[in-house]
Amino acid sequence: MTAIYDRRAARTLAKGEAAKATAEAERVRAQTARAEREAAAEQQRQERRERAAERRERWARWREAAPDRALSALWAALIVAPLLLAWNAQEAFAHETLRIPAGMAWLFPLAIESGAWVCAFEAHRRASRSAPVGSLLRWMWLLAGIAAGINAAHGIADFGVVAGLALGTLSVLGVLLHHIRQNLNAAEAAGTSAREVSQRFTRWVLFPRLSWDAWRIATRAGLGHPAAWEAAWIDRYGVGPAASKRDRRLAKVIVKRQMEADRKAAEKGELTIINGVILRATLPATTEPERAPAAEVSTPIEQRKLSPRATELLAEVRTAIAAGELPERPSASAIRKRFKPLAMETAQEIRDALTDMHPVNESEAA
Repeated sequence: MTAIYDRRAARTLAKGEAAKATAEAERVRAQTARAEREAAAEQQRQERRERAAERRERWARWREAAPDRALSALWAALIVAPLLLAWNAQEAFAHETLRIPAGMAWLFPLAIESGAWVCAFEAHRRASRSAPVGSLLRWMWLLAGIAAGINAAHGIADFGVVAGLALGTLSVLGVLLHHIRQNLNAAEAAGTSAREVSQRFTRWVLFPRLSWDAWRIATRAGLGHPAAWEAAWIDRYGVGPAASKRDRRLAKVIVKRQMEADRKAAEKGELTIINGVILRATLPATTEPERAPAAEVSTPIEQRKLSPRATELLAEVRTAIAAGELPERPSASAIRKRFKPLAMETAQEIRDALTDMHPVNESEAA
């Protein structure tokens, strides 16, 4: 079979195919460009939505933080105002009374007022890093007291008693407000509730002496506020803060009487200290020494070593015995029942320690 080709028809067919391919490519390019434009537009819309959401979030955060910022600004104004007034008064005093030149008079309030504030801000900086504050707060109050005394003295000398008291108060007021704010922040960081903060403040107002004693006990022994508060009441009255007024009065009389008796016993050598606990000493028997073996006479009596828990409870057990809550020679079970929860081994240690301090003589055994 013979194929007859028409070259013109072939060229026409090739041109048609090329035009078709070119049209298809243009369609694909147009479609791709349209898809890119749509993607870019969608991305711009998404970015605008994200920016709008971010603006709304920032505005919400600002509105939420606005009361705290306003309160912080108010605290700052109240803290700085007494400082500026005291500064101005001391600068005038330095220039007019001490005859310090006007260009140097500002150094006087700088030397007087700045010490307390340096200690205050250094204590705040250390507390924010959970670093030990040490004695910075005590030095802060000492320096603030010195500044208040100087202000009060020159105020009284120049303008009278009322002016002196006002100027002395200005030197302490700013430090006091700063200290109150820092204590509130520390209580919030420690998870202390508002009720506990209010309770502590009320205790300082109603019971300043006991609050001071509790603070000293907490500082000395490393106790928390509730334990230190109870220890301060027991130190002063002999009973805890939950006791009635009648019981406190009676306990105070009992503590005074026991203190006199214990002082006389200590002067007579009837008391001793064992493992940091004051106990009544047991003197060796002086009658019929010939019955004791020579080894026992020449060997010193050794007090058995108590565990920390037994040492801590030994004085409480003796107090319970003196109060009649336990028999004179209690068993380990009685001690454990009185001071729950308590391990039997610890109760046995306390029982044996009481037996060593007060051995059973022949008349008691009979």
